[in-house]
Amino acid sequence: MNLRTIDLNLLPVLEAVYDERSLTRASEILRITQPAVSNALSRLRVHFEDPLFVREGRGVKPTAMAEALMPAVREALDKLRSGLEPRSVFEPSRSTRVFNLSARDAGAFLIAPALAARLEQVAPGVRILWSQLHRSAVAAELASGRLDLAIDVSDLLGMDMEREALLSTPYVCVLSPGHPQAEQALTPDGFFDLRHITVSSRREGRSLIEELARTFGRRITPAHRLPNYMPALEIVRHTGFALVAPRQIAENTGLALLDLPFDFPAPESTLYWHRENAGDPAATWLRGLIRDISRDLAKSGDRAESAAAS
Repeated sequence: MNLRTIDLNLLPVLEAVYDERSLTRASEILRITQPAVSNALSRLRVHFEDPLFVREGRGVKPTAMAEALMPAVREALDKLRSGLEPRSVFEPSRSTRVFNLSARDAGAFLIAPALAARLEQVAPGVRILWSQLHRSAVAAELASGRLDLAIDVSDLLGMDMEREALLSTPYVCVLSPGHPQAEQALTPDGFFDLRHITVSSRREGRSLIEELARTFGRRITPAHRLPNYMPALEIVRHTGFALVAPRQIAENTGLALLDLPFDFPAPESTLYWHRENAGDPAATWLRGLIRDISRDLAKSGDRAESAAAS
């Protein structure tokens, strides 16, 4: 794209028509007239030598050229909006800020749904781009500004990283409802004799449960090692394998949840951000939102644990 020969004011029109599939709705969102939208599209068509959109029913659909253009156009507009948003004033209800967050599987599973629901109510224009970075890359990504926040284990190292504890999640042993051990309290020997699978974001190295087995002089060799809990839980549902998983992820799945027969330290999720962003009103607001959600999750987890104990 030759920026010297294109009016950048036309790009929001391209984005709006692409998102809405309608010139009328695009004009309403952009708060300009429909003829102005049509004129902008005409200029874009001349520039790219492509129709960009064709009629489909009562709306329009993008051409292959428009589909190819949109990732770069959207990324450029997102960065421009984030960069131009005043740092001294942040109005969630009117913001179109894009935040980049990295989170482990458990942290994203617990926090992302509640965060999405909260944003839909108070900041519908705000976008969250989730990723799962390798722990060794988090500090550098925060320092570069490519990452706004990270949710990870509590012992990440890095220069100029601020941190705040969010929540800890108790772990349970998960079995299929038809498993012979599903209705019995576990003993340490009974637990270690089970056939296990494990979840770890790393390709190599011992998982938490493998390390724990070593402290008991036992050895666990998981039959499957997966990066996420959802497929692991489905394996448990259809097999005789056992999985150690956060209670809040495993509950309401219809699987059998058994208390672990030993003390198992609940891993703590920690929120990280770079020191330079400490004064950014938008980032401060989002951190507060995540903090409130974590407190609510902790309270609901405590209630669920109390109910299970009774």
